[in-house]
Amino acid sequence: PVRCGPVRVVLPGAEAVIATFERAAGAVAEVLVGTTDWGASGLRIGQYAVDLAADQACLDVLYDAGYRVLSEESGVTGPPGSDDAPIVVVDPLDGSTNASRGVPWYATALCLVDGDGPAVAMVHNHAIRDTFVAVRGGGAERNGAAIRPSVTTDLDRALLGVSGLPERHYGWAQFRAMGASAPDICMVACGVTDAWCDMGAHHGVWDYLASVLIVTEAGGVAGEVHGRELCVLDHTARRGPVVAATPELLAAVLARRAGR
Repeated sequence: PVRCGPVRVVLPGAEAVIATFERAAGAVAEVLVGTTDWGASGLRIGQYAVDLAADQACLDVLYDAGYRVLSEESGVTGPPGSDDAPIVVVDPLDGSTNASRGVPWYATALCLVDGDGPAVAMVHNHAIRDTFVAVRGGGAERNGAAIRPSVTTDLDRALLGVSGLPERHYGWAQFRAMGASAPDICMVACGVTDAWCDMGAHHGVWDYLASVLIVTEAGGVAGEVHGRELCVLDHTARRGPVVAATPELLAAVLARRAGR
C-alpha cells in the first residue's frame, strides 16, 4: 500500500482525508501494475486507456468517502447526495506519456478544497514511490520528513524546472523539463529545484493545485503568469502556475516570463 509518515495535523479531519488519499493512490498503483494496454483511449487526444482505468480507481475510493470530484479525465462528478460535499481535485495519472514510455516520473495528485480553499494535498510518484503530503496550516512532508525549499533568490543561480519549451533563455543557471507537473512542482518544495514555470499557461487545476499547496506549506511561494487565481474549480479553465523557493526568485521568474 501507499503510505506516508505522520503529518502535524492542524485541519480537523485531515488524518481521515490523508488516509483516503493513500487508498486512492494505492488503487492507481494496482491499476499500473496490471496495465498491459498503453495505447490511446480513442476518446480524447492525448488521453490513454490507462488514464481512464486510473480515473475509475480514484473515483471509486473518493465516492466511497463521500466526496465530489473534479478530475482531468471525467470532469466534476459525485456520488448521490454529495451536492454540498467538499470537492477533491485529482489527476489520476499525471505524466501518462512518461508512464507509457517507461520514463520514471509520473504521479497521482489529489487536493481537497473546502470553503477556505486548498486544504489537504498528496502527490505520490508511482515510479519512485515518493509521497508528498501537505495540510493547510500544518506544513508539508516528503515520506514522513518535514521539507523546506531552497533559499535561492537569484535567477542566475537557480535550477529552474519548466513545462513546455522556453522561448528564450531567462538567465537561469540550468533548467530541467521532466514532463509531469505535479512531481515537478514538488521538487521545489523540498529544495531539489529552485523554481518551476509553466511556459504555455495551459494547465488544468488538477495539474498543479495539490503541489502548489505542498510548496506553500513547505515555505515556498506561488503565482500565475497573468496574475489570475490558481484555485479555480472549472474543468475548462487553464492557468500558468509558477512556483519558487523565495519571493525574490518568484518575482524574477514572473518578470522573465512576461518578457521583462
